Amino acid sequence: MKKPVLEQIDDAQRLKLLVEAVTDYALYLLDPNGLVANWNSGAQRLKGYAASEILGQSFARFYTEEDRKDGLPEKLLAIARSKGKVVSEGWRVRKDGSRFWASVVIDAIRDENGEIIGFAKVTRDLTEQRETQLKLDEAREQLFQAQKMEAIGQLTGGVAHDFNNLLTVIVSGADLAEAHVKDNEKLRRLIGNMRHAALRGEKLTKQLLAFSRRQPLKPESVDIAQQLNGFVELLSHSLRGDVRIVSDVPTDLPPIQVDVGQLELSLLNIGLNARDAMPEGGTLTIRARKHGGEINGKGDSYVVIDIIDTGTGMSEDVQGRAFEPFFTTKDIGRGSGLGLSQAYGFAKQSGGTLTLESAPGKGTKISLHLPQALNHDRKQRRNQPVSRPREIGAVATVLLVEDDAGVAELALGLLQDAGYTVKTAGNAAEALHVLRNGASVDLVFSDIMMPGGMNGVELARIVRGEFPSIFILLATGYAEAAANAATMDFPLLRKPYGRQVLLEKVGEILGENA
Repeated sequence: MKKPVLEQIDDAQRLKLLVEAVTDYALYLLDPNGLVANWNSGAQRLKGYAASEILGQSFARFYTEEDRKDGLPEKLLAIARSKGKVVSEGWRVRKDGSRFWASVVIDAIRDENGEIIGFAKVTRDLTEQRETQLKLDEAREQLFQAQKMEAIGQLTGGVAHDFNNLLTVIVSGADLAEAHVKDNEKLRRLIGNMRHAALRGEKLTKQLLAFSRRQPLKPESVDIAQQLNGFVELLSHSLRGDVRIVSDVPTDLPPIQVDVGQLELSLLNIGLNARDAMPEGGTLTIRARKHGGEINGKGDSYVVIDIIDTGTGMSEDVQGRAFEPFFTTKDIGRGSGLGLSQAYGFAKQSGGTLTLESAPGKGTKISLHLPQALNHDRKQRRNQPVSRPREIGAVATVLLVEDDAGVAELALGLLQDAGYTVKTAGNAAEALHVLRNGASVDLVFSDIMMPGGMNGVELARIVRGEFPSIFILLATGYAEAAANAATMDFPLLRKPYGRQVLLEKVGEILGENA
């Protein structure tokens, strides 16, 4: 019987067949000086050289110019000599100049006396796997950043909402105290300072709410070219003489659907940050362009506003935290760290996004992606039903429903000082008990967020159904609660509120300001 072909050849021939059959790996030998001694078909496929072109050449030619300058090929051979083996990854260069990401193993080959007679080198192309891993890492990082920002937003929004109750006590208390101060100028100044501080706190909470996407917005169609031209003029007055503004805003941009006040604040915050990033002067470029693509999972049309500075730029670590509230690289007293967080929250809540590109010493580009305006029919609000008009000059009775004792006491004092008769309830169940027991009430003034299982919107719905002649006014510092009230067409007073705002709203609802 005839022997199989492989048994008819010697070991050297079998090894050569094996090496030549491997096409997914570059398998070849180096002499002790790193010169290529043999070459398999896998090496030719991977690196592009025929055996006749590469035999006797240094394996260093497969390395990038940067690695050759650093002496990397020689370093790897030195490690293989001393340790017997070296494993590495990095960019390698094909004959046509293209690069690929290689996994490389170099094994030292020794004779029977232990002397190195050459090296066995195995190279594998991992470019596709590396790109896949990089995309996966990028997706994980994006998910982590999104989850981090969402968690910070929830915490920040909750703190800001609770802070609004505290501010309501301060603002209303200052108003009430001032109403009882006559000629004591020192005390009036003190109260004025308290009010000023509280208003600064109110501004801070609005910025925090914007970041957490809980700031109520009033979107409208905005001519972005006109808006940006006006902004450039405004910003020019806030910049130093060594900062030059370059504007590139086409006149044919489509309108966008945003809250114009929040847009102006976002642009100003970004612009002032850019100014501070150029302490020795520079150029601030403001441009706008149309963009179509997917943002926040939606494929819509957007207008992109780029604000680009030539300043100090940001490191990767700083970029990763740039949108966090209170994070700032400025000196104490020069920045609150709320500028970019406000702009980020505004863009997200508007249905767009905000992106950042920066590098140390190369400046920063902030891009606001904002949705184009669409035509929508506006919802017609329904007036509150009135079946029992009050006689002119009669004193109105207000049922105040508030679980926060401090806010309740101040609101009670403000209403009573204005001449209203006030009944109080600590929650919705108490309020219904008062009404169902026959109390004469003209207006229910209720907080929305209350303990006890029933919130202010639910209370208002019941009052509207059972007592259609009673007016309703709701108050809240929570944007989500405000949205629920808006869908039911209930009048709303946002916290923190002061004496004038409260009395004007109550008077308007009761028809006293008509």
